[in-house]
Amino acid sequence: MIRLLSKLFFFLVFSLSFGQQTDFSKFDTYFQFLKELENQQAVEQLQTIEDTTYAIPLKTFANLTYQGFIGKASTYTALCQERESKNAFLNTVYLLNTGYYAFYFSQDRTAAYPYFYAALKSANRTKYKPLQRRSLRAILQYFHHEIARNNNNFQVFLDHYKSLISDIHDQVYVQVYEVIFDSSVLHVQSAYHKKAAQLELLIPQLKPNCKLLPKLYLEIALFYELTENLNKSAVYYQKVFDEGKDIPYYNDNRFSAITKLAYLEHLQGRSESALEKLKEVSCCYNPQDSLKNTFFVEYYLSKFHEGLSNDSLALAHYKSHVEAGHQINFRDNSLEISRLQVELETEKKANDLLLERQAKKRFLLITLGLLALLVILILIGYLVLTNSKKRRKLAEQQNELEKERVKNLLKEQELTSIDAMIAGQEKERTRIAGELHDDLGALMTNLRLHFESLKSSRAPQLFDKTDELLNEAYQKVRSIAHAKNSGVIANQGLLRAVKELAQKVSQLNGLEIEVVHHEMTNRLENSLELSIFRIIQELITNIIKHAQATSATIHLINHGDSLNIMIEDNGVGFETRHVLTRSSGMGISNIDRRVEHLNGSLTLESEPGKGTTVIIDIPL
Repeated sequence: MIRLLSKLFFFLVFSLSFGQQTDFSKFDTYFQFLKELENQQAVEQLQTIEDTTYAIPLKTFANLTYQGFIGKASTYTALCQERESKNAFLNTVYLLNTGYYAFYFSQDRTAAYPYFYAALKSANRTKYKPLQRRSLRAILQYFHHEIARNNNNFQVFLDHYKSLISDIHDQVYVQVYEVIFDSSVLHVQSAYHKKAAQLELLIPQLKPNCKLLPKLYLEIALFYELTENLNKSAVYYQKVFDEGKDIPYYNDNRFSAITKLAYLEHLQGRSESALEKLKEVSCCYNPQDSLKNTFFVEYYLSKFHEGLSNDSLALAHYKSHVEAGHQINFRDNSLEISRLQVELETEKKANDLLLERQAKKRFLLITLGLLALLVILILIGYLVLTNSKKRRKLAEQQNELEKERVKNLLKEQELTSIDAMIAGQEKERTRIAGELHDDLGALMTNLRLHFESLKSSRAPQLFDKTDELLNEAYQKVRSIAHAKNSGVIANQGLLRAVKELAQKVSQLNGLEIEVVHHEMTNRLENSLELSIFRIIQELITNIIKHAQATSATIHLINHGDSLNIMIEDNGVGFETRHVLTRSSGMGISNIDRRVEHLNGSLTLESEPGKGTTVIIDIPL
């Protein structure tokens, strides 16, 4: 119950927070390529993103914005259908795609603005700056093409973009739009000269092949045109037309450049050449905005025919220009009204949503407070009820620990006694063997020499029998003397002792034991060899008593700094979880203590029916 309430408590706390921001840094390179108009590289970058939930709409966005007006609507109809997502990032991309689809392929561009405006709101919620910048460029692009010169409502969006500038490419966009929105096509304003001249200073800061250059060239060309530097103006207009040729994004800019180049021909008295130049504009027509195409083309045609004294044609074209201008003004006014309605409705929805969220937040806070109070009361009751139980349990644990400590002390004392007893026995055996060898052995040898001298003189049969008995006694005394190290023979060492143990057990008990060794050529310290031999001897005894095995293998491997001992058998095995090291008894626990006494480690592996393996590692 307590755990359930705690989980509910933390869930409510989490639901009140904004949550951890999603890491969108994997899209940084994609948006950087888009900013530099390297849309193909942006699409290729998406191949590194396995999640198609993001990759497909982002690819659509890159292709759609790059192809612009010259793209095919049918290619994007299904991909740009209006949709919603709880993911603010995806929702922004969906809104931008739908907005650009309306912007490029709808006769009524009013439909684009609500999507661009909503996209900016959604992008702001992500707090992801590249997406915010791209949404702002969509709105500024809309203002540029439609109503930029009728009002200054663009300023709030341009100021927002200025606050998000991150590199030279952002500076290019900001300064270009400042020039566009502060100037008129036909009239020079005081601030325009300064801002346009600043654009020329940006050129060396961009890479020579940067695709943003035509955007700068167009405004610089207009600056030189307005200052009557027609030759230099023509150079920049030609750069726009040539360098923007393979970039669909610049289709409108190329349209402006070629009409301006024709107009510059007219200003220099070459109206016939201007008419020929204007024919090239057909490659840059915007099929979705024929009205604006007509507005500019008809204006220049009237000027060129006026220069050729074709007054009737000049008047006819001028009338078409004026009519198109009235239609554009009417459309722009309608678009402005629609834009204001969109912003008002969007803000109203945002305010309603804010009020709804605040109400939910208040409800959650009240619920959270009551729940917290309930949790605290339950916790207090739980602590009061369990406190005495915990104290009893603690007392019992302390009692068990004390018993275990006493038991361990007894075992340590027992092991120490065993080690002392073994050491004493070994010392006594060595002493007895030395005395037998040094004293009794010499005496027997002397006695045998006396009998040798008697043998040749009297009672040969009796002397032969006595000599045989003396020789047998001599050999037994010699054998006892040579065994003075109790199994680990002084001049043979651990390996020979283990082999002899294996041979004797194999002969007497029907258990075939194989000894496998490696790098056991050097002797160890005598007491260490003796301790290791006793451990192996006890493990073999356990196999004989309990394993019911028919074969066993003793592995001895000297690694230089450690000795590895592994003893395997094919016996009945057992459940190792039932064998607790350092527990009562003199079996595995006694061996484990001996190994621990040597600063070593013991590992026991066994399963019922699959034999047993004991692995011991002892540092040297």
